[in-house]
Amino acid sequence: MILFLIKRLLSMVPTLFGITLATFVVLNLLVGSPESSSVGEALSPREDPGRDVRRSYGLDLPLFVNLDIDDLRARVDRAVTRLADARTRDAAVRDLARRGGAVVPFLVPSLPSLKGETKVAALDALKRISVHIGVDKALAASPDPSAFWKRYFETYGSDFMPARAARLVRRLARYDDRLALSELRTLDTFCLPYVMETLGAQEDGPALARLTRLASDLTGREDAVEPGTPLKERALVKARWREWWRERDSDYTAYEGAGRVAGAVTQTRYFEWLSRIVTFDFGLSMRDGRPVLEKLGERLPVTLLLSVLALLFAYGLAIPLGTLSAVYRGRAFDRVTAVALFCLYSLPSFWVAMLLVRYLGGAGHLDLFPAQGLATPGSQGWPPWERLADLAHHLVLPVFCLSFVSMAMLARYQRVGMLEVIDRDYMRTARAKGLSRSAAILRHGLRNGVVPVVTMLGVQLPYLVSGSVVVEQIFGIPGMGQETFEAIRARDHAWLMAVVTVTAIMTMVGVVLADAVYALVDPRVVPGRRREVER
Repeated sequence: MILFLIKRLLSMVPTLFGITLATFVVLNLLVGSPESSSVGEALSPREDPGRDVRRSYGLDLPLFVNLDIDDLRARVDRAVTRLADARTRDAAVRDLARRGGAVVPFLVPSLPSLKGETKVAALDALKRISVHIGVDKALAASPDPSAFWKRYFETYGSDFMPARAARLVRRLARYDDRLALSELRTLDTFCLPYVMETLGAQEDGPALARLTRLASDLTGREDAVEPGTPLKERALVKARWREWWRERDSDYTAYEGAGRVAGAVTQTRYFEWLSRIVTFDFGLSMRDGRPVLEKLGERLPVTLLLSVLALLFAYGLAIPLGTLSAVYRGRAFDRVTAVALFCLYSLPSFWVAMLLVRYLGGAGHLDLFPAQGLATPGSQGWPPWERLADLAHHLVLPVFCLSFVSMAMLARYQRVGMLEVIDRDYMRTARAKGLSRSAAILRHGLRNGVVPVVTMLGVQLPYLVSGSVVVEQIFGIPGMGQETFEAIRARDHAWLMAVVTVTAIMTMVGVVLADAVYALVDPRVVPGRRREVER
């Protein structure tokens, strides 16, 4: 059985991949751009005022293949080209200066090939960069700036090497090394990729404080931690830096050699989407700036509680109702039940929810159940059993609204399944051996008649989660549904990505769970068990 379930779970992986591909297309091509809804932060002096959150989710990248990677080298070359045009020269100078020391290995070697105003503009950009790498005084004392930069690169050009920068960052993370810190400051933004890589994997408080302070100094973005900062706050700062870097990594990273070949795949919109899903790194919510994973941890249990209770309620009523309808086929009970279930199935859940709030939730009529939330205000100090009873009291209306459509549909499936079973030969044989009708149905008929509703289990759980969007909004329940409703309005791609991932996983779990129950009901579906059953 376990091997069978593992195989079924692995077979769901291609399905999950297909779901991610389909939702990627829908969210990226149909939902639209999220930048107008971004909560964002104030831009620092060294940041590009034209940037937006599109880059954080790769929305500025090609969909699946990137044969022309727009990395640091390409952007420097483009900026140098713009220096030749008087209309774009000032903007190009500012763009180069904003990137800081990262452009030195690419801009300085190109100086001899530049002429006239283009060279003057390039030297102007380097003059602004000299302040950040600590050579502004030496540059001011030099009579020939072009010769100064030639000598500078001949002397210190080997310092601008990825291996050296990475080694210095690791040393700073391990020790409070003032020399390493000084050398990293002379590299300026050239060392940012390695600072961000080490910062993301760092858990030690003092080391994280040193790295965030260096990152703040290099970027002008004040978001550093102190050695004694609580763990939760440190995690939030790391999340903010991670999102900031996702938006700007190509500003300071040059893809060379094998990295450029791999970048044809990794620097694409779909890879960015898939990497976030695989690592559960959903980023920060565009509505309130909080980590999506943290919000998911708060709201997912509420939605799961509603969905599981609704599932149990739906199956708990559907199976006996469908079975009795089949047993009393054509009689008054069957006809009344069919009409009632058809009416329930045709009613919109949001309309029923509003009626229940109006007539049973105390809005001018009967005050039988709470109409909002999951707990009575001030109930935090109540005994556990009273809080549990209060929670159950609040759940009655939303669970019914979430489950009555599923219950009506499953009951009809159960009726059809039982009708096929009741007249089978083995049922007549059981009756002939002396079993009563009810005993024959319970012992032999129900197991086979329940197969149609078992197969529906795989789609019921995600269906209930999607249905919670409206129900939670009406009843004021702080679950995934309520947050999703607001995220759709705000075009919060980060939260929508998390919801898609969770729903896909729940679909897989539902399918595997349905297979497990199906195998218990009919062991013949399990490879190797068929022969045993037939014997």
